[in-house]
Amino acid sequence: MVELRAEVDLIPESMVAEYGGVRFMDQRGDGACVALDPVSRLCTIYDIRPTVCRQFDRGSALCRSILISPDAVRRLVSAASVSA
Repeated sequence: MVELRAEVDLIPESMVAEYGGVRFMDQRGDGACVALDPVSRLCTIYDIRPTVCRQFDRGSALCRSILISPDAVRRLVSAASVSA
């Protein structure tokens, strides 16, 4: 989960969840961030994305393993078939 920093990460409230008084980016049922487009896998709030997302090393081994994992591929195929 992506923890949001108060007064710094100004994310639309519709994308925020709160657990134990701590604010986080909400997630879909499959664990994907609600800001990720399910088909393109691009961030829909890129210009105002949270600090931790700005600091994430895009293209790193961790990033690639998440994007190409079997579950990620299944989610992408499923989302594409729903959109079609």
